[in-house]
Amino acid sequence: MSSVNGVTRRLPDVTWCGLFEQRARRSPDRVCLVADEVPWTFHELDLWGDRLARSLQDAGASPGTVVACAMTRSVRAMLGVLAVAKAGAVHLPVDPALPAARIDAILADARPAVVLTDVARLRHRADVVLSTEAWKAELAGYAGHRPPGDVAGPAYLIYTSGSTGLPKGVLVGHRSLVNLYGELASAFFPAGRGPQRVAHGLPLVFDASWNPLLWMAGGHELHLLPDPVRADPGSYVDFVREHRLSVVEAVPAQMSALLEAGLLDGRSRPRTLLMGGEAVGRDLWAQLRGAAGVTAVNLYGPTECTVFTTACRLDDRATPSIGRPIGNTTAQVVDEHLRPVPVGEPGELVIGGSCLALGYPGRPELTADRFVTTGERRYRTGDRCRLTADGHLEWLGRLDDQVKIRGHRVEPGEVEQALLASPGVRQAVVRAEGSEPRLVAYVVLDTGSVTTLRERLRAVLPSYLLPSAVIPLDAMPLGPTGKIDRAALKPPVAVRRTIVLTSTQELVAAAFRVQLEIPAVDADSDFFDLGGHSLSAAALAARLRARGVPCSLRDVLLRRTVARLAELVPVTEKGRTP
Repeated sequence: MSSVNGVTRRLPDVTWCGLFEQRARRSPDRVCLVADEVPWTFHELDLWGDRLARSLQDAGASPGTVVACAMTRSVRAMLGVLAVAKAGAVHLPVDPALPAARIDAILADARPAVVLTDVARLRHRADVVLSTEAWKAELAGYAGHRPPGDVAGPAYLIYTSGSTGLPKGVLVGHRSLVNLYGELASAFFPAGRGPQRVAHGLPLVFDASWNPLLWMAGGHELHLLPDPVRADPGSYVDFVREHRLSVVEAVPAQMSALLEAGLLDGRSRPRTLLMGGEAVGRDLWAQLRGAAGVTAVNLYGPTECTVFTTACRLDDRATPSIGRPIGNTTAQVVDEHLRPVPVGEPGELVIGGSCLALGYPGRPELTADRFVTTGERRYRTGDRCRLTADGHLEWLGRLDDQVKIRGHRVEPGEVEQALLASPGVRQAVVRAEGSEPRLVAYVVLDTGSVTTLRERLRAVLPSYLLPSAVIPLDAMPLGPTGKIDRAALKPPVAVRRTIVLTSTQELVAAAFRVQLEIPAVDADSDFFDLGGHSLSAAALAARLRARGVPCSLRDVLLRRTVARLAELVPVTEKGRTP
């Protein structure tokens, strides 16, 4: 039978916040967080967390209510997570950089009792405002403690892409977080033989950002990377070396960029590398598996199963695997009727145990569909997997069209709904294409243009949901039943034309073509309109530097086109490019 169980582990009867408070009592003077180059001890963070919790309570937060935190990347964001837990409330992270319409949709669905922010443009939405200059003064008058948290209650609410066109919330409980802490404490913390310095370079709105927070609760020193640093692989590597960080976690695409930037060069290198959020390719697996003095681990888990559900050390397997279940967790590969399939046969992965989320608030039908009860409560992941003879799970792809893009879980249907809601769009289909998945939209327009359509999408969708290409068609291909034949979709044959580029422009254009995996670009081609993003922009800058062009990530962000970037290419006395 293709099932495998994690070890059974007794969980402490406490919330994740209680774990932090226990640590603060044992080691009050130890540094637990470094943010903006300012160290914070466990006692200091615990004290300010209590004071902010009282402020949230005065604003309306109470056990079980939702507190939305739209925070910049600073110590205030860390305090927000802690204070919400101390108030007994449910933490809802909101990216303040999201389009206003997206924020409105999330807040309308979650109906938070309190909105906490330190962002000027969101002050009118907030019940508690933490200003950059005076946030300590605003809280200094508060003291006192919060009611004890409900160890069986909800801890956080996080929104993912939804196929209906609206993001959907996933509610996760304290017991699941404490179970995850138990796995980290048992399998990961001992590797450093003492307190470790942990990089927090993950987006604060990722559920994976709980991993570094739980490291901190375990007595380790957490270093919050500023946004400009975490977006540039070279700066990230410099930060790791300067602060002597021993634990780094990133999505595989970013990990590849960090390795290319020299993360493992020299003696000063992290000891533990953690990857999750998307599949690890064979090349990256082999590269990290062969790295001396480094423990690399692949982490797998849907949002509904609390950050990560299975783990695999790369030195345990020669080829990519998602490994075995964590403690108090079961994994089984089943057919479409939820019957176990034989070992080695592919099927859908279903997960059970302490890791499971509480469900989708306000969506009982969806909760019942995905969280099934057949003997025990289990989550249908929608992932196609198989169990090998040695008890390891291998990920084989999705059973639906959901994809991971830069670590974000993306439903192409959500983008389709946004397109169909746009004026002038008669039909729309969105697919993930390419070896590094990118969204491509095919549209039939009654009125308007692709340019105006892109502008509308930027106003309503986060950057990771924006299509890399929007391709207008005269009509959609239809199958025998009259439905759109998605498999037949392809860009229209372009009229062959000659693209004339200077030698400097051709050097940059070649880098565009390789980085974006596209056949042709011209002088006015915009890197980001062609599907580039912050990680690939950093990789493009590195690719150009390798060709002798003094190009930084900032240059790519500001000089988005081939022609503008070509201005950076040095020219020799004979007029030749490097």
